Amino acid sequence: MYKEPKHRSPLPKLIALCGLLIFFILGINAVRVLQKEMVQPPIPNLAVKQPEQRPTISKPTTNRPAVQDIISNSERRQLPKSVLSKERLYSKYWPKGFSLYRYRWTRNATLFVAEMDRNADNLRFDVELSNSQILRRETVTSATRRLKSKGIKTHAGVNGSFGIREDSYGRGGMIFNLHIQNGELVSIPILLDRWGFSPPSPWGETSFGVTPDGEFLLDAVKLNGTITIGNQKLRIDAINQICDSYCPAVLYTPRFGRTTLTRRCYEFTLQKLTLPLTGKYASRFVVTSVNPRGNSVIPSDAVVLAIAPGLGRSWYQRLKQQTNGTLEIALTPEKWQTVQTGIGGNLRILRNGKIEPELVDFYNSRGRSAYSHSNASQRHPRSALGFSDDKLFLIVVDGRRPGHSMGMTLYEMADFFSDIGIKHAINFDGGSSSALWALGDIVNRPAHDYERPIFNVALIREK
Repeated sequence: MYKEPKHRSPLPKLIALCGLLIFFILGINAVRVLQKEMVQPPIPNLAVKQPEQRPTISKPTTNRPAVQDIISNSERRQLPKSVLSKERLYSKYWPKGFSLYRYRWTRNATLFVAEMDRNADNLRFDVELSNSQILRRETVTSATRRLKSKGIKTHAGVNGSFGIREDSYGRGGMIFNLHIQNGELVSIPILLDRWGFSPPSPWGETSFGVTPDGEFLLDAVKLNGTITIGNQKLRIDAINQICDSYCPAVLYTPRFGRTTLTRRCYEFTLQKLTLPLTGKYASRFVVTSVNPRGNSVIPSDAVVLAIAPGLGRSWYQRLKQQTNGTLEIALTPEKWQTVQTGIGGNLRILRNGKIEPELVDFYNSRGRSAYSHSNASQRHPRSALGFSDDKLFLIVVDGRRPGHSMGMTLYEMADFFSDIGIKHAINFDGGSSSALWALGDIVNRPAHDYERPIFNVALIREK
C-alpha cells in the first residue's frame, strides 16, 4: 500500500538563501571599503582641530589673512539695512589698533575697509609717491615692497590720486592732485572746474592732510606762490602740473623728472635756492638759464619756472641770466603750511556724516548737474579715504564683476559710508585702478584681475 511522503516546510531553505545573500552583500561592501582606503587617506577625527589648508597659488601668501564672520545674530540686527553682511579679515600679524573688514551691500557690491584707530601710538597715516617721482607709475604692491626695503612696515595701502596714465607728451604718471610727503610740497594743482582739477567749491575740497599734532584736515588747498624780481611780482599757479593757458605759471622741481616736457613755454632755471619746497617757504634764487622753447632739463639742485606763451613773452624780456629774486609759498588754509603728509582726490562726498549737497543734486539730476563727473553717476569700482572722530578708513569697492560686485555710484558710496559711521570722505581714483593691499597681498578683486600701476598710495604704517 502506497504512503504519501510527509510535506517538508520551505522555511529553512529560505532562511539559508537569505543568509547567503546577506553574506554576499557584506563581502562586496567590505571589498569596496578596502579599495577606497587604499586610494585616499582615512577621514580625520572631526573632534580634533586640523591645521588650515591654504590654496596653492603662484605667489607666496604665508601671511595672507583668513576670513572669519564676526557678526552674531544680535549684532546682525543692529547693522544698517544697507549692510547685507560684515566679516573681519584677520591675521596674527595685525597690530593693535588696526582692522580689516569685508562688507557686502544689499545691492550686489562688495567693499573692503582698512581701519586705523586715530589714537593708536604705534600706527600713522602716510603717503608714497610711485617710484619716488612724478613721471612714473607703480603698483601698490611694488610701492610697499620698496618701503619694506627701507625698513618701513606697512599694514595697508590703497591707490590714491588721479592723473595721466600716458599722453603724446610723455607725461605718463603725472598726478593731477596735491601730494605732500615728509613735508615736501611735491605737487599741487590750480583749482579749476574742469576734468582732472578740483573744482573751487565745497564739493571740490578734496585734499586730506595730517597736522603735526594729529589733526585731520579736508580742504580745498590753494598755493599762493609768488616770484618777486625787483618790483615785479609773478603769481605761481601750480607745482609739477601742466603749464598751459589755464595754468600759465608752473614750477617744476627735481621730483617731476628729467625735463619739464612742455612745448613752446618760456622757461627759467632758478638755482641757489633752498630745496625741498614746503607749505611755508621763502628763499632767494638766481636765474641761471633762459629757454624760450620749453622742455628744459631740471637740475637736481634747482627748479624750473615755466610760463605759458601769452604771459611768458613779457617776462622773457625782463629775466636775464644772473637775475636775483625771491620765491615765496604760503598754502591756505593756514593750517596746511605745517602739514607733513597730504594727498588729494577728486571730490569730497561726506561732511560731518552728511552727503555733500552738490552730490545730492548730482544724484537727483542723474549726473547732469556736473557733466565732467558723469562717470560718478554709474556703478564702477571705487576707492576712497574717510575718517570719523576715532578712526581712519581706507576703502575699496569692487565692481564690474557680475555675481560678486557691480560697484557703486558716488552717491551710493557716500550713503553707505554714512551708514557705517564714516563722517568725512573723499573719492580717490577708481575703475581698474582700485586696489587695497594688506599684509603682502591685494585683498580685493581688481576689475581686470591684476594690479594697474598707479600714481601714489595712501598708507597705514608703523610709526
